[in-house]
Amino acid sequence: MSGRLTPVLAAALLVPVTALAAEAWYLWGVPAPTASAERPVVIGDIAASTATQTAALDAARIFTTSWRSYDSHLTQVSGLMTDTFAAQYRSSAAPVRARMVASRTSTSTKVAASGVVSATSDRLLVLLFLDQRTTSGGNPPSYDARRALVTMVHTDRGWLVANVQTR
Repeated sequence: MSGRLTPVLAAALLVPVTALAAEAWYLWGVPAPTASAERPVVIGDIAASTATQTAALDAARIFTTSWRSYDSHLTQVSGLMTDTFAAQYRSSAAPVRARMVASRTSTSTKVAASGVVSATSDRLLVLLFLDQRTTSGGNPPSYDARRALVTMVHTDRGWLVANVQTR
């Protein structure tokens, strides 16, 4: 009995071991794809969508401000940014403060559309189309459409804004 049982047990054990080895090779043996001009998005749809939604929400918060709460706004939106970009943003926003307060300007921003330009597991470049409504003093509101190219980086704090270029 023992002579016939050994090959059967060996064969039965070989199947799960082979399956486990194939799974390990699939998970850890295949290198992650590299972004290129031909394939700029190398993360899954859910990850890209999540990062894009974060970029859209953060951009809307960054570009929505009021003369009444300008200082607290800077503090709040700085938490959405990398430390380097937050420092750049605060330094460029400081001269704007006096004009905002003097003219009693408020801006409300909504993201009309977005699209991924490139994406890896730790970096996302997204194009946002922004609709802005600005009121200044007692004047009627003005409306403006802008584009923003937003760079997001994945950190231990989640996706953070690393750069914004507007047009």
